[in-house]
Amino acid sequence: MTNAPLQPVNLTQANAKLRQWRRQHAGLATRQALFRDRVLEWVVESMRFENEPVTMARLRELLANQKTTRPAA
Repeated sequence: MTNAPLQPVNLTQANAKLRQWRRQHAGLATRQALFRDRVLEWVVESMRFENEPVTMARLRELLANQKTTRPAA
């Protein structure tokens, strides 16, 4: 197995992309939503690694059911 050689990074371009991302996701709510979406992807990857695959659709269904059946606090 060989690794691909590293390519030089254009720092000006990378910084511009980072600044744009920060402007688009300046609010806490947008960053939290991104994190919540990413967590589901992590769960799918982890379950696949554990040889217990689950689909994203199934996870969303389980979360929706959990929200409707959770007892009031």
